[in-house]
Amino acid sequence: MIKPMRFVTGNQRKIEEYTRLLAPYTFIPVRLIVREPQGDDQREIVRRKVLMAFAEKRASLFVDHTGLSIEAWNELPGGLTPEIWRKLGMQGFLRLMQYETNRQATLRTIIGYCCSRRIRIFEAKVRGTVTTQPEGSEDTWECLFIPSGFDKSLAAMTLDERIKVTARAEAAREFKKFLDHQVVRTW
Repeated sequence: MIKPMRFVTGNQRKIEEYTRLLAPYTFIPVRLIVREPQGDDQREIVRRKVLMAFAEKRASLFVDHTGLSIEAWNELPGGLTPEIWRKLGMQGFLRLMQYETNRQATLRTIIGYCCSRRIRIFEAKVRGTVTTQPEGSEDTWECLFIPSGFDKSLAAMTLDERIKVTARAEAAREFKKFLDHQVVRTW
């Protein structure tokens, strides 16, 4: 049996999703007491975040960063999605999007994992559109993102639906394959 990893987050939605996505692997959610790295480069945010977390926790751990890149905004907010959403909220975000005719966007999740040897990165993308009307919980920008091929926002989907279509789910599948390989190698 492999020891539980640490998952650096305070986001209950992420905890619920990763519990399902990574089973049978387990993790312990932990918070960092430092300011999360910011910037528009999601890979760099994840790299810095996982290094900071490992320096503090000294245990196998992973971090997650998900951002929304809007074509009409030259792929912004990207890595800045959480900060922009906190500042603008749903109404501010919709106000900025109101005259955009190109509503194409990409949801991108990057997982960073560190077990003392080196950092591993797992990344996935999902294309979709930014809707004009929120659906589901309005406390997250996911109420405005509809994945291609679907007719409702991520926030309006059930957990079962979400874990089949999100970038987080795809990145987690790749992470889980890596963990499976690590377990096989240690036997």
